[in-house]
Amino acid sequence: MPGVFSWLFRKGSESHSLQPSSQGDHLTQRKRQSEREVRIAVYDSLSTVPRIVDVRGKDFSELLNELASKTYSFAHEKGGQLPYVAIKEVVENLLHADFQDAVISILPDGNTIRVSDQGPGILEKEKAFLPGFTTATTEMRKIIRGVGSGLPIVRDSMRAIGGFVSIEDNLKRGCVVTLSSFSRPPESVSGAPERPSTVEKVAEPGLREARPEPSAAPRKGVVDEGAAVSDARDEKGLFERLDATLSDRQRKVFRVLAEKGEAGPSTIVKELDISLSTAYRDLVSLEEHGLVEPADGSGKRRLTARGMTYLARLAR
Repeated sequence: MPGVFSWLFRKGSESHSLQPSSQGDHLTQRKRQSEREVRIAVYDSLSTVPRIVDVRGKDFSELLNELASKTYSFAHEKGGQLPYVAIKEVVENLLHADFQDAVISILPDGNTIRVSDQGPGILEKEKAFLPGFTTATTEMRKIIRGVGSGLPIVRDSMRAIGGFVSIEDNLKRGCVVTLSSFSRPPESVSGAPERPSTVEKVAEPGLREARPEPSAAPRKGVVDEGAAVSDARDEKGLFERLDATLSDRQRKVFRVLAEKGEAGPSTIVKELDISLSTAYRDLVSLEEHGLVEPADGSGKRRLTARGMTYLARLAR
């Protein structure tokens, strides 16, 4: 009997010693014992079933490199212009979710990519875009930099091509990171901001639409009443188009910015109880109409001169 109890005790002790002592040890142990699989879905059309490519690997560093390379290649074969550095940084973010049920979706034109997972998600989404904020462990830093520079790099590289990056919660758990560029107009995609039909008619903030030059300049000291009336009509016509184009929710977003002075997507979410992607989409739309402009590099917006004029119209 003593031999049996001794054997059981020793077995229990050995079993206990195999338990991970930290999240980093847990990651290392799982890395040694099993491979990870990430599914890439390549859409030729939103009305057809996507092509599926499964990428597997036990070496996390090699897996991340292969995922980034394949995603970049598939997207650019479809005419996409998303920069490799942005794709690579977002793919590396899957390490934080331990690749749990990860899916990379490449939409038809190659200019929109979504990377989703069922990991712990990102609670402080605005902070995630600030340098230095990170959840990377010591073990993760053996594979990636893990210094909180990834998403700021993604944001700046996407802005450089006129695109955007957004983070939103997945359906049950985890998160979805979307990269999208409008260097070529994409098909209508739920969850991605769309350019309003009137955007081509809206000039830069503070500027009027171009009109033919008058045949003769007015005499010095004489008010050109015709031009003044024309300006007023142009401004009235522009605001009438905005009244017809902006949704009630977008007007509420506009009023929140007017009240706060400046605000980002997270503030809009708290004030109006809408999703982060919806808040971002509405801010982009208001910016394209020339009503708001970036306040700084953190994603906050503020009213432009045109926005202040339009605010006065709404207050009447």
